[in-house]
Amino acid sequence: MARKGENIYLRKDGRWEGRYIRGRRPDGKAIFCSIYGKQYGEVKRRLILLKAQVCREPDAVRTYGGGTLREWGDFWLEVMMRPHIKQSTWEGYQRMLKNHIYPRLGDEQLSQISGERIQELVNSLQDTLAPSTLSGVCRLLKTLLQSAFSRKLMAQNPYQEIRVPKVRKTAPRVLTRREQIRLEEKINDTEELEYLLCLYTGLRVGELCALKWEDIDFENESIQVRHSVQRLAAEEGEKKTKLILGTPKTETSLREIPLPGFLVTLLKEKRDAVSPGSQEFLFPGRGGGCRDPRTMQQHLGRIMQELKIPGVHMHTLRHTFATRCLEQNMGMEILSELLGHSSPQITLKHYAHCTREKKRQSMACIERLLDQPAE
Repeated sequence: MARKGENIYLRKDGRWEGRYIRGRRPDGKAIFCSIYGKQYGEVKRRLILLKAQVCREPDAVRTYGGGTLREWGDFWLEVMMRPHIKQSTWEGYQRMLKNHIYPRLGDEQLSQISGERIQELVNSLQDTLAPSTLSGVCRLLKTLLQSAFSRKLMAQNPYQEIRVPKVRKTAPRVLTRREQIRLEEKINDTEELEYLLCLYTGLRVGELCALKWEDIDFENESIQVRHSVQRLAAEEGEKKTKLILGTPKTETSLREIPLPGFLVTLLKEKRDAVSPGSQEFLFPGRGGGCRDPRTMQQHLGRIMQELKIPGVHMHTLRHTFATRCLEQNMGMEILSELLGHSSPQITLKHYAHCTREKKRQSMACIERLLDQPAE
């Protein structure tokens, strides 16, 4: 029986079967119930409603927490986390559980998982995953187990003394001044305004694709960042992924960005070239909807290939904006607000290499007092 999603299977008779835990026997074994449907999406929606109903009962946590790590993980992700996180975050957590955590620990009893088994998992993933990906998997597992421990489903959190390889932060790719000049000379200011806008506002590619004309405040010469475009997994029967217009990455990503005068001029020229009411989005895609971030990235890739400038993607333009701002002595607090970071500390962590360079330049100007002429 082919499996798809979380406890949803395709039966030999062509129907989809969804299973959920209804309770537990005195010996701790799960009591499963099943629902059936002709469409995967139909079964998935009904399963979510049934799980939510079970989870409102007083012993719901122990019902799901008294079994395997997989059972607790599914409950934790679906019921305790899903209402409070973005769909893209939920999908990322689900992928990490399904691809990296469940294959080794999913069938083990939650209360019996040891630190040794977790360390074995971390050591094995270390050889196959990038350090940043491994760090994300470990954070998720630690949070999952801490949640179980805080609800007294485990005698202790076995993750406490796990050793995780440190992630070595490398400086982000930034366009040099000469590379930026070559790019600006290459692009058409009005027809390829998206790249210039990214270079001088630091917008994320999803935010850029989601910009509507109503988000441009010409009177106050600013942009209101209200939406973001993401490509997420689709329901059964649809394409594998679909574009979703949602809110930006975090609450602090909802922000106002003042515009340099030359960008206001270019935006007015672009607006005047568009028939009134014919376009909702500033950079429309096919059919008049929002632009696909992949399309925007691919076109930039072709431009950079022609210029023979390697290693550049849309986020490079955002990094370049931040670097130019720091070179102009912009304060970290202001830059943090412009980028939509949750705190200046986040900004400092990303762009510490810039502050190190400025410190080096400042120190190079210091001369020995003994060598200076007496006053």
